[in-house]
Amino acid sequence: LASCSYVLCEFQDFKGAEYIGGLSMGILEKLKAQEHLSQVYICTFGGIFGWIRNFRLNLENLLLGYQVGMQTGDIQHAMFNASSYINNSFISGLNLREVEKNIEKFGKEMIEYNQKAVYKYTLPVKQAVSDLIRSIQDPLVIAQNSVVQNALLQQVVEDNSPFIVCDICVFSGIVAYIYSRYELAAALVQKRYELEKNMSRTRLKWGVTAFYDGLIFLAMAHNSSEFEWSSKISNVMSNVKKFEQIGKSNNEHKLLLLNAEIKSRMGEKD
Repeated sequence: LASCSYVLCEFQDFKGAEYIGGLSMGILEKLKAQEHLSQVYICTFGGIFGWIRNFRLNLENLLLGYQVGMQTGDIQHAMFNASSYINNSFISGLNLREVEKNIEKFGKEMIEYNQKAVYKYTLPVKQAVSDLIRSIQDPLVIAQNSVVQNALLQQVVEDNSPFIVCDICVFSGIVAYIYSRYELAAALVQKRYELEKNMSRTRLKWGVTAFYDGLIFLAMAHNSSEFEWSSKISNVMSNVKKFEQIGKSNNEHKLLLLNAEIKSRMGEKD
């Protein structure tokens, strides 16, 4: 049931995902089936609850999913919980040094327990955290990170991992936007869009992807014709409004900020 909830969430059937996710949690609690806790938690706290609850409220449960999974021998789902914990920590805005420490800790365990597939999913956020801590404004660091980024891209392309490539585009795009490298950020968004045309589902990241897409498109609109980006901004706003209805705690402020950015660009004042 929990797996069904996760799949429904990925295909944006959020009401169905919430119902089935809640049902799976109820069954887990009633049966006290600790051996299944790790799997249920990654599919719920790493799925639908990421939409309807504040990100930070899920961190403790994802960590518990990791701990119980390790205790019961469900190593794979334990590591999936750890991976989701890392992503949620970054998205929640936790201290980057702390996030980096956890990435190193869990990364070593993933390799030690031969969970290399899960480990690869942590590499995009690992690179983003490294870039932000060490500041990619430094030309030397930019050059070094370009080498690392290209090697990472080459590795996942060879492994035929489009989802990881999309994650690289998402997290690298966030970093590029933060450091005002808007053309690079827009190029990464476009690359992700092209990949997603041939994928069964898109990388929503609980609404974070759409939010940064909007910020990137708005930044580009400052430097080019408004018409060129208006349709893209409109599509993003439509998605963010939909996500805001699903979970206000994670998306209401994003919608307000995007609206403020649009008004600012158009010269309106509230």
